[in-house]
Amino acid sequence: MSMPRDRLTWIVVPVAAIGLILTIYWQQQEAARVRAEAYANQPITPPQASATPSATPLGLTAQSSPTPAQPEVPEQTASLKSDVAKLDFSNLRGGLTQIELQHYKAEDDQPVILSSDRAPAIGAITRNPSDWRDSGYALKDDQENNSVTLTKDLGNNIQVTKTYTAGKSAGLPDPFQVKLAIEFKNTGGAAVDVPGFFVNTGAAQAIHGNDRSTYTTFGWDHESKYQNVSVDWFGPSSFLFFQTSGGHDIYSETGDQISWAAVSDQYFTTILQSKDKSAGQVWAKRYPLSDDPSQRPAWRIDGALGFPGFNLQPGETKSKEFVVYSGPKEYGRLSKLDDDLTAVLNFGLPFGPISTGLLIMMNTIHAFVGSYGLSILLMTMIIRGAVWPIQNVSMKSMRKMAKLSPLINELKAKYKDDQQRMNQEMMKLYKEYKINPLAGCLPMLIQIPIFFAFYQMLGSAVELRDSSFLWVRDLSQPDTVAHIFGFPLNIIPLVSAATQVWQLQITPKTGDASQQRILLVMPIVFLFICYNFAAALSLYYTASNLFTIVQTYLTMKQTAPDLPKPVKAPAVAKKKSYR
Repeated sequence: MSMPRDRLTWIVVPVAAIGLILTIYWQQQEAARVRAEAYANQPITPPQASATPSATPLGLTAQSSPTPAQPEVPEQTASLKSDVAKLDFSNLRGGLTQIELQHYKAEDDQPVILSSDRAPAIGAITRNPSDWRDSGYALKDDQENNSVTLTKDLGNNIQVTKTYTAGKSAGLPDPFQVKLAIEFKNTGGAAVDVPGFFVNTGAAQAIHGNDRSTYTTFGWDHESKYQNVSVDWFGPSSFLFFQTSGGHDIYSETGDQISWAAVSDQYFTTILQSKDKSAGQVWAKRYPLSDDPSQRPAWRIDGALGFPGFNLQPGETKSKEFVVYSGPKEYGRLSKLDDDLTAVLNFGLPFGPISTGLLIMMNTIHAFVGSYGLSILLMTMIIRGAVWPIQNVSMKSMRKMAKLSPLINELKAKYKDDQQRMNQEMMKLYKEYKINPLAGCLPMLIQIPIFFAFYQMLGSAVELRDSSFLWVRDLSQPDTVAHIFGFPLNIIPLVSAATQVWQLQITPKTGDASQQRILLVMPIVFLFICYNFAAALSLYYTASNLFTIVQTYLTMKQTAPDLPKPVKAPAVAKKKSYR
């Protein structure tokens, strides 16, 4: 015996609500744990020389026998400052170890730090992604010219020199950019071959405990085509409770004229641009933030650009020049730089162009009003105004269908045992009264791509970080105002769910009573999905609901549309038979 629909509805609603509460509580606990791990494993001082194994010399192939270890080199460090960042260097790690952004804050008011002392240095040279250490350099800094130089003999009479230049001395268009020149010199009397090598991009990891792992990515540009993988790609895939594929240890791809590679978190990125676009390979690998096997790991991702080998004649020098961008993923900033770096925002298809347009629109409005919260409200008003004519037509169609409900209910009663015949008769009824049953879906069909485009855009809009609005302290995070027994109290998603219920109550009813009650589950489902979304996205969805409610009331005040008289198909006269 089947369960009555009414009873099923009132069972589903509380079960969904309980599931929502338990899921959100678990997500909060996981976010707190990931955040604690990230800071517990962020070293305060660089590793000691004895703890840093020497890298495989560049001149060795995988089949070569190891050479005697290089003499231990004392640790040398240096720092450079620009208008926007502090950059730390180490001779034991072979390059730029981390960037501290001066005007951006992470958890607990700590400055945002890109890359990490636990990861490959930006500009480290290696041939093996599993042994990326690049030590043994002599380091010299020139504060007057805001540059750091690292020099090392690689063996086989090959000397490598790396020169980093920051700030205005670099002569670059953006303050978040750093110039890197890697010079190879043959110091011997015979020609030598420099084998292929990789230059590291540094690392990326989540800045906030609430950041989703899918935003921690490695990406690269090949002939203006952007490809990327997230840290989740390296783990095993599963469907429900069943594993469908094993994990991956290393991501590796080849291509001609690779122009840049990048590691990114949700709002920041480090991009390594090759000036001559001679790279032909990339690799990426992920590492756990914690070495404790009992903890569920959080991950960082590292990557590198690979270059082919070349020959050096006696005394000859060849250089590879790079530009390193380490900073926010601001569309306006990145769009002014070479090589289409805006691809790191990774809006993707099919909604990427809409997301880009919405971001430009939001920043344009912000330039006038000075508030991103107010900008989102004005954007919502503009979008709702644009779809108002379609919304109006849809509401009129729904009001006509509501008047047709008695006839539809008669058909349902008459053909309750023949679903196919009932559907045929209903479609015939709609045709007779010239009603399009899909007209009520048109506004939703328009809003769905806009909603997903907003979701993609607001998920990567660094402009929203630390932007306050009313009680919201950070529009890029949930608007948690308090915790009740450890459960976060987020106001805007609750208001959003209430406005959705309100909207359902005033919308003309076109189905039977049980179907209408089942619709009441939808606000619970949306609350379940959106409760921990960024406050900016929740603000848009809530404002959109409120504008829809206003438009619905305005439509309801209009004269009720008359139900057109049924249009009967003309009868076809039968031909007389003379047989």
